[in-house]
Amino acid sequence: MARHLNAISRVGVVGLGTIGTQELALWQRSGHQTVGYDVSESRVRALSTAANAKPGSRLTTRAADLNDANVLILCLPNLAPTGENSMAAFDRFVTDAQSFEAKDRLIVVASTVPIGFTRELAARFGVHGRLVAHAPERFDPGRGTELGEIPRVVGATSAEALRLTIDLYKEAGVTTHPVDPVEVAEASKLLENSFRLVNIAFINEFAELCRRLGITAADVIDAAATKPFAFMAHQPGVGAGGTCIPTMPRYLLDAARRSGLEMPILQDAVTGNEQVIERVAEHLRELLAAGGIARGRVLVVGASYKPNYPDARASAALAFARGLAAHHSVVVYDPIVDTTNFPKEVELVRGIPDTRFDAVVIALKHRDTDLAALRRLSPILIDLVRGAVEVTESLSTRK
Repeated sequence: MARHLNAISRVGVVGLGTIGTQELALWQRSGHQTVGYDVSESRVRALSTAANAKPGSRLTTRAADLNDANVLILCLPNLAPTGENSMAAFDRFVTDAQSFEAKDRLIVVASTVPIGFTRELAARFGVHGRLVAHAPERFDPGRGTELGEIPRVVGATSAEALRLTIDLYKEAGVTTHPVDPVEVAEASKLLENSFRLVNIAFINEFAELCRRLGITAADVIDAAATKPFAFMAHQPGVGAGGTCIPTMPRYLLDAARRSGLEMPILQDAVTGNEQVIERVAEHLRELLAAGGIARGRVLVVGASYKPNYPDARASAALAFARGLAAHHSVVVYDPIVDTTNFPKEVELVRGIPDTRFDAVVIALKHRDTDLAALRRLSPILIDLVRGAVEVTESLSTRK
């Protein structure tokens, strides 16, 4: 395999979600023959037109079509549809792989996984598990940075697998940072996500305090950021959303429990992130109640899980809107959010409405969000991104 990898390698990408499509594009750009596999027929159909236009590229829903690939990059989901951590997709693929021809094949796990998972997976692959590595993805959708521009930490179950993986990514122009043992690579990705979650949870607590004190959290953060050392600015919001930052730290907590250790700071961050929505909703209730309003008409700005990206899966902003809808009449404004699987019970508008609301809550800001237009819609504007509350008329006069 090492003799022919550079010359004739066919790279198979297993799982064509956000990360899988990025991996597939990476290897297509590097000139490799590729085969992309996903169990979703609709997903494969949606990607087929662009992929088939590239020579040497193939998309399929048949696992058997991966047999000719001598490199498999696993970009499988690590969450169940309910949002719980689950490695069921890996279980299924291990079963599918047993029908592959027995030959040397490099398997690279790109998904975020629990500590110890890569070795366990290699053992479960049996004859196919001789060369297994872990190169956890680092990708920030909406930032405008391609996957190949971001350095990859690489660990493996053997020195040979580590060398092959480093050489492979070098062909695509990707900088790698090799580590040993492979558990270091697994733990590094969990540390990255947990670090983000702890800081996001804290800055949201701080922003709530600022809103109640009548100062703007963003102004405080900007002031603190003038310190040239020992401070990293984080921005507040409605909580960390998406399928990575709020969920992957659970694997670190699981590892701690198995080791007989408690991690109260991380646990509080997980819990605190889940409670941000409730705390903001309660503050809004208090502001409306001051004007004698029990059930208000509320505009929530933003529905995707992060700015400038249309994906609404596991969106904290959308969860906030749905929670508010149980107590208020809610309209969501988001000009770019993907409406696939968007909840039907939530009213979505693409343009800024021309009607008045009792309150406007900015949960998320895309580029070119028109704050002046939003301010004109209501006497109450809660800007969660800046950590500010603006009340432009006396609430007592509205009773």
